[in-house]
Amino acid sequence: MKAVTLSILSIIFMALVACSESSAPESSEATQGIAIEVFKSPSCGCCGLWVSHIEENGFEPTIRNRNSLDAIKKKLNIPANMQSCHTGVTSDGYFFEGHIPAKHITAFIANPPEGAIGLAVPGMPAGSPGMEMGDRFTPYEVLLVKADGSTEPFATVSSLEEQY
Repeated sequence: MKAVTLSILSIIFMALVACSESSAPESSEATQGIAIEVFKSPSCGCCGLWVSHIEENGFEPTIRNRNSLDAIKKKLNIPANMQSCHTGVTSDGYFFEGHIPAKHITAFIANPPEGAIGLAVPGMPAGSPGMEMGDRFTPYEVLLVKADGSTEPFATVSSLEEQY
């Protein structure tokens, strides 16, 4: 009888352990496996830091070092005033220009706005992912770029903490 009771208790215990494990995905799993092709200059350090940022947030970048990015930016119709030092492109053809926080790329990919062709952070704002400078931070906007060339704010980043 003791052996049967012990066996039943063991089965119940294992079932409880199996059922208690969380099946909810971890936050980084939302972007796990999202491939992004990144075009950048082979000598740009901030581009490499941005690539590390998106990798840490579950993206799988493929790096394409180029001495000139003009052709890819022209092919993707990235307006000149939206351009930055690197360009990410998903398999769906959306572009992510500049130092965009991974969380905003994830939000865009989850629900691309109608007529959108990508996101851009023009220039190189101090404190943005890849442009970390200690406590220095310049607030900036992540801009939604539409197929007709127009832009509108997608997100406003007012502090270092809002990026992550």
